[in-house]
Amino acid sequence: MPADDPDPAAFQNQPISQLLVKVATRCNIDCSYCYWFRDAAVYDKPKLMGAEVLDRLLQRIEEHVAKHSLVDFPIILHGGEPLLWGVENFHRMAEACEGISSRTGCELPIAVTTNGVLIDDDWLNCFEAHDISVAISLDGPAHIHDVHRRTFQGTGTHAAVERAARMLASRDIGTIALAVCNPGYPPTDYVEFFAACGIANYDIMIPDATVDEHPPSIAAFYNGLFNLWLEANRGKPTVNIRIISDMITALLGSNSPTEGVGYKPVELCTIMTDGSVEAHDVLRIAGDGFTRTTFNIFEHAIDEVRNEPRWKAARDASIKLCDKCRQCKFMGACGGGYLPHRFSKKNGYDNPSVYCDDLYSMFENMQSVLESHLYVAKPGGERLNVRDALQRA
Repeated sequence: MPADDPDPAAFQNQPISQLLVKVATRCNIDCSYCYWFRDAAVYDKPKLMGAEVLDRLLQRIEEHVAKHSLVDFPIILHGGEPLLWGVENFHRMAEACEGISSRTGCELPIAVTTNGVLIDDDWLNCFEAHDISVAISLDGPAHIHDVHRRTFQGTGTHAAVERAARMLASRDIGTIALAVCNPGYPPTDYVEFFAACGIANYDIMIPDATVDEHPPSIAAFYNGLFNLWLEANRGKPTVNIRIISDMITALLGSNSPTEGVGYKPVELCTIMTDGSVEAHDVLRIAGDGFTRTTFNIFEHAIDEVRNEPRWKAARDASIKLCDKCRQCKFMGACGGGYLPHRFSKKNGYDNPSVYCDDLYSMFENMQSVLESHLYVAKPGGERLNVRDALQRA
């Protein structure tokens, strides 16, 4: 059904609800599609977060959660390659966060996104001891993964990363595999590979691109992936493909848990290795210095970033959609697509996604299948046809 006219004022300003912490600005492999190094400004930052910055960050975190009486405050350790920071620093931060939780009653779940190359038993023990969840970048089978994810010497990294993924799966560690879609290959290549590895929780992410670029179409890939997901889960849930579950959640009228799907503000706060505070790090695909601000954790509380012009501009852009998006029947589910994919040098973020036609096709296909085959279970055992559920959303 056509979307109601969006009202950005309906999104109340809430405290920053999660942190992306850049503990390393360098990487130990050379991925050809990495957005991080599109911005040369990252080389101006310290390679690793130092003790002084970490101590101040921990102080700011405790101030923030206590001031706002937060129930939970997720922290994502990121890079570059965050494992370059060292296992002892992970232990130190996790133990400090456990202390903050005991004093404030706020849960501080820690996650890390890694290429996996450095994972060994010491890292596994650290993740397990502190209940650190792990997102490991693994682009499916070797013939796909090694196209883009290579060493600085030009060799593939797949063998090392697959080994790390299997090690994670063997332990009591919350793990998700993150792949980037290569539409030149069929989705069955990815699905069969992850099934063979025993990985039931993964994502196949849309490749990053701006409106000024011309990426290949992705609709056929994701429509095929949805069919594979549906078949795998027809009898009972056996596999979670995050982008598929997020799109279904958004299509049924609920907020998806990730920022790339659905109509909601993007309010992520990024802490750099020097303690400077920025908006969402992926926005640096727009160019050199595009995310740089004058804010830092030594002079500013975490929530003060809401007053920073570039942070506010990115936040506002995430819910102020262009005319084409506002008139689209999938506006609420799509939300204009991932914010970085709407950027152009001419109009900033005031554009449809570079993948607009693909996203429309994906949502239309998904809605059609859901209406034809699925129902929603209501309290008391009542079954509601999904077509009726979608019309009520």
